Amino acid sequence: MAIKPRGLRPGDLVGVCAPAGPVDEQRLGRGVAELESLGFGVRVGEGVLDRRWFTAGPVEARLRQLRGLLDDPDVAAVFCARGGAGAGRLLPGVDAERLRARPKVLVGYSDVTWLHLALGQAGVTGLHGPMVAHELARGAAAYDRASLWHGLTGEGEPYRSEPDEVLPLRAGEGEGVLRGGCLSILAAAAGTPWALRPQGEPTVLFLEDVDEPPYRIDRMLLQLRASGALDGVRGVVFGDMKGCAPGLDADYTLEDVLLEALEGLEVPIALGLSSGHASSPSVTLPLGVPARLSCRGDEARFEVLEAAVE
Repeated sequence: MAIKPRGLRPGDLVGVCAPAGPVDEQRLGRGVAELESLGFGVRVGEGVLDRRWFTAGPVEARLRQLRGLLDDPDVAAVFCARGGAGAGRLLPGVDAERLRARPKVLVGYSDVTWLHLALGQAGVTGLHGPMVAHELARGAAAYDRASLWHGLTGEGEPYRSEPDEVLPLRAGEGEGVLRGGCLSILAAAAGTPWALRPQGEPTVLFLEDVDEPPYRIDRMLLQLRASGALDGVRGVVFGDMKGCAPGLDADYTLEDVLLEALEGLEVPIALGLSSGHASSPSVTLPLGVPARLSCRGDEARFEVLEAAVE
């Protein structure tokens, strides 16, 4: 059974960390203001604006910042400022017992998928959702407020896609624990201690990425299949996959590539769930809770079945 953090309440304090790429100060400020408009107090971690090469400061400093917010009893949730690169370097210092002892909502996507993998191995739910210096900085039009609010508080209804929102690629119906995130990070994690390993657990897998050419999408899906990451998968739903389609002169489509890469996996497959690197508004998905994917005829329906918090 998943370990669920406490749901947030208005007035709760949330922390902001930068586990990956360097953060723009003006965007950070706008994102913090958006969090405050939702009714939360905000504590920005020390060193969030630091820079070292392509990251937001040295590994030790970023790890200290993340652990400080996770350990602080006054902080109810942790939002990531942005993705980019570098979060995987923190994982040797992120202890599973520490995550279980004081579970907190953690929000982010892209390179933050590394942290979601660590949470998943610890049995703690997380939110594949908007980041402070990106979607939140762009305001309410850039993210789906209802799904974020449900993810943070448990209030309202779980997310359910609308008709024609998601494109069916292969028919069927499957139900399982929602896992996944950024495809390139999941592929990079294969063979590491933090690899996605359902080990036969019924799973609905969400995969998304941006600006990856079709041949790389094919290669990453092959890597996941060969590593056992798809064992137990009952359904696969892809994100918008912006910038991943072949050129207009190609004699094949992205859909062709996805179906061939997953050939022999007799589960429902769909495309176009706007979460992560997505068209606005970006949906928040609770990882680690049951979900269902149904593809019948010309209609696909994806639905979250439980809250990620209690």
